[in-house]
Amino acid sequence: MARSMFTASVRMVSPAAPGRPGMWGAGEGTAPRSHPDQGFTLLEALVVLAILALLSSLMFPAVGSALRYQAFADGAMRFEASLRAARAQALRRGTSVRFAVSPDQRDFGFRDATDRLPEQVRGIAPGGAITFYPDGTATGGEVAVSDRVRERRWRVRSTTGAIERVL
Repeated sequence: MARSMFTASVRMVSPAAPGRPGMWGAGEGTAPRSHPDQGFTLLEALVVLAILALLSSLMFPAVGSALRYQAFADGAMRFEASLRAARAQALRRGTSVRFAVSPDQRDFGFRDATDRLPEQVRGIAPGGAITFYPDGTATGGEVAVSDRVRERRWRVRSTTGAIERVL
């Protein structure tokens, strides 16, 4: 006769001591008590949620600040590129090119090459515009891009039309 490879294992439980409830709790037929390794208590879940709320309140301002800085840096880069493109076009085409900033200080550019600064970022130009002439000169002055925290400036030399980053 072949012997089975599987054997049943039975754990023997001693009967409850007199005056103590049986192995299932208060009475026969009730569900077994849960073991500590079977889940989380409400208190544990609330503690975890409180810790997550605290961490997120510390993290979100840093993320918002980084996004605002990135918007400022992107706007400043596009502003400078447009300013340099206006100068290059004046020299290349042999005509005057006017780089202007709109009265609301958000739109900037020249002729058909206009752009818009991100929200909360403003552009500043003396008299609202700088004109580059075909001989390389310009009206000159300082232009800037700023938000509530940062500012970036460029100086346009009137004698050469050269653009230098100041700050």
